[in-house]
Amino acid sequence: MQQLKDNDTLRTLDRSQRSQAQSARAAVEKLFAERSPVALYLDIDGTLLDMALTPSMVHVPPDLADVLAQTSARLSGALAIVTGRPIAEADSLLKPLRFTAAGVHGAEMRTTATGKITSVAPALDPALLNDLRAIGEAMPGIVTENKGTGIAMHYRLVPNLREPLLATIEALIPKYPGQFTLCGGRKIIEILPVGMSKGVALRKLAELSQFANRIPIMIGDDLADIEAFRAAEALGGIGLKVAGENFTRAESSFSGPTDVRGWLKKLNGDP
Repeated sequence: MQQLKDNDTLRTLDRSQRSQAQSARAAVEKLFAERSPVALYLDIDGTLLDMALTPSMVHVPPDLADVLAQTSARLSGALAIVTGRPIAEADSLLKPLRFTAAGVHGAEMRTTATGKITSVAPALDPALLNDLRAIGEAMPGIVTENKGTGIAMHYRLVPNLREPLLATIEALIPKYPGQFTLCGGRKIIEILPVGMSKGVALRKLAELSQFANRIPIMIGDDLADIEAFRAAEALGGIGLKVAGENFTRAESSFSGPTDVRGWLKKLNGDP
């Protein structure tokens, strides 16, 4: 009997979450239909692009650049990329387009589409970088990605190493007090300068002239995007989740990147 009650509770919760996610998506669609002043903030991996075994193996659909160009034009340029990747990598994936962007969870910023990429975070201690590199080398299958202002350690190829990897990195905290913070994600542990987050980055972007006085809409799939959702909502906007490894289908407004891209096409008026 208790099991049946628990199952009923879960089904009710799923229906409630699904209703909220669908309502949030419909609310954004209404804003677009009414030509309300909207600013769109987009993650890349798991949101615009399907996840791959390694960051370099992602597939970019040939029409993605056109879709984003049309969306940006409709928003008078109020479209920004908010990603864990370095901005230069985002540019490479989205070429020939460039957007206002926050990279490495806000450690890098570009305040106009044609502007320069600037670092807004202190560089990680070289000794810390060496320690992290040594950790990766001692665990075959871990992919260590140096982002300049941060380090990403991917364990997608060896998911069983997540716990020992995390424990080994956490053991470095007393050695480098107040110097770095950890951010989890899709089969990844990111080591970032203290104070960096996508939420902080979104708030900075929202102050720019082309984004100010617009309703912020953040779309993301990862745990790191939660802070950006909260920032958007605090500014009177909406956060839309993409289902995947971190968010269930019931709590998400999109089933995956294909759904996100198709939705953008429809907002642009494509059949």
